[in-house]
Amino acid sequence: MNYLKQTSKTYKYTRRTFLQTSAITAAGIVVHGCGSKQQEPLVTIFHLPKRFSRRYGEFTANVCGAIAKQVKQLKYQLNEGEWLEFVQKGNRVPPPLFTLEIRAENLSTGTNQLKIEATPGRGEPEITNLEFEYDPSPIQLPVTLDWSTIDNRNLEVQDGYWETFAADGGWRVRPKPGFEDYDRLLAVTGAFPGGRRIETDVIFHGHIEGRLYGFGVLPMWGGHPDQVGVSPRRGWNFGIAWYYSDDQGVGMEFGYKYGKDKPTWVSSYRNFDYQEGVRYLLIAECVPELDEAGKHLRYRQRLKWHAAGEPEPDQWMELTDTEGAPLPPGEYAVGLVAHRCQVDFGSVTVTSIEG
Repeated sequence: MNYLKQTSKTYKYTRRTFLQTSAITAAGIVVHGCGSKQQEPLVTIFHLPKRFSRRYGEFTANVCGAIAKQVKQLKYQLNEGEWLEFVQKGNRVPPPLFTLEIRAENLSTGTNQLKIEATPGRGEPEITNLEFEYDPSPIQLPVTLDWSTIDNRNLEVQDGYWETFAADGGWRVRPKPGFEDYDRLLAVTGAFPGGRRIETDVIFHGHIEGRLYGFGVLPMWGGHPDQVGVSPRRGWNFGIAWYYSDDQGVGMEFGYKYGKDKPTWVSSYRNFDYQEGVRYLLIAECVPELDEAGKHLRYRQRLKWHAAGEPEPDQWMELTDTEGAPLPPGEYAVGLVAHRCQVDFGSVTVTSIEG
């Protein structure tokens, strides 16, 4: 029986309980703060890569983890700067999860020092000292991510808790079982301009009952646009190619939303009757198109999606952002998305293409 097809009460209990059990410690991902006498650390780090790739605009470098239930305040300090508070709430990062978002302009090329201070309702604050590298160099394509070469902590996760695992003689990546929820996002590349082609495969295993869900790739991921100081950030900026249950099919969208403003988007879908446990191949392309003067005109996206072993479709699905959701020209990352469901992805290849 698929564990996602349990009651919502059981699912919620499983996710929250797992965060606070000794299994996390046994996995070697707990980072202890300084001077803490507590048995359970106040801060647990899921993902903090040794090196973050290029960020741009609203696409942030994120540190993902969990906090103990007794924590009342979270603050962070980057490179001996000002201490800043960040509050975790809402669909993106419900307690006890947290996501710390660091904008590109606040990162130093090379080594960065990060401190996270967690203050409990009673007792002394606990400070977790962290270090990572930032490399703003242009992304060199092609890029192929073979998940056997990346440990879980070094995944460039935007939200949630992801893991690599061995299956069928290879390695795959997925949201960690028990942590499926709203928009679990994983960055495949850093930000870069121009056209891109993404090739991967995905296997669907189940979804949260009674909720809309989706899974696929983000050929263009521009982060969460919002006012400075808001945490977690509330907007979005993307081109997506995925299956979405509300439309009962595979398709594409362009979407933009600043903070709490009303979103704009445009979409195109075709009916698709997927099967659990079947491997599907995805080919998604997205290119910027220029006018005769060389100025940005629009983004164009296209998609092919078919079961492994079947012939590749001759026809592409196509969509442009000028039909309702114009995206800002600039640099965009490539990512994977699992929205309220359990799926796993194979290796991902990103190549540069012309319009």
